[in-house]
Amino acid sequence: MGVPADLDHLVFACSDLDSGIAWAERTLGVRPSRGGAHPQWGTHNALLSLGRGRYLELLAPDPGAAAAGRANEGGRALFGLDAAALASAGREPRLTAWMTRSRTIETLLGNALRAGCDLGRVHAGSRLRADGTEITWQIAVPPVRPLGGCAPWLIDWGWSEHPSAGLPEVARLDWMEVTHPEPARVRAVLEAVNCPGVEVREGPEPRVSAGIACARGVVVV
Repeated sequence: MGVPADLDHLVFACSDLDSGIAWAERTLGVRPSRGGAHPQWGTHNALLSLGRGRYLELLAPDPGAAAAGRANEGGRALFGLDAAALASAGREPRLTAWMTRSRTIETLLGNALRAGCDLGRVHAGSRLRADGTEITWQIAVPPVRPLGGCAPWLIDWGWSEHPSAGLPEVARLDWMEVTHPEPARVRAVLEAVNCPGVEVREGPEPRVSAGIACARGVVVV
């Protein structure tokens, strides 16, 4: 089992950011740092470095966001933050998406389409950091969770400082594994978007698992 060289971050959907932070501290022995809000999606986040320019993102609905922002098509349902999914999952954060960074998103989107998977269209995103500075990015937003969450989202931070910069390096992403009923299909898409290094196994349900080396040992999430 390995980790893709261009892996950027893991997204954990949670019903409430405070409870998500408490879960991370309890599970990993490390307290994430609050990031900021995404007005366009009606969400806010907290971050935890996973070393080597990677991080874990806790993503939750922002109770302070305007209703129009919360209803935006761009994020909540795709990240597993729709009301039904949150109700069924309770308050425990879930790994619902993973992202890889690329300077050639449009090319990789075309490759993915030829491999039979629509990874979406490019949108601009931004948020303010806790210190008031703005981070901007380009991200491919898929119409649904691609391959049940087993295919990555594509992101380009452009000239912005990476969100992991300045985070204490107190954990490390040790390995990743993808399980899917059609592993050959997943492997073809991963190859199309230049994302080797992930173990893909056959299983009844789409699932992404990761091992995080931290104060509690290597924790599987």
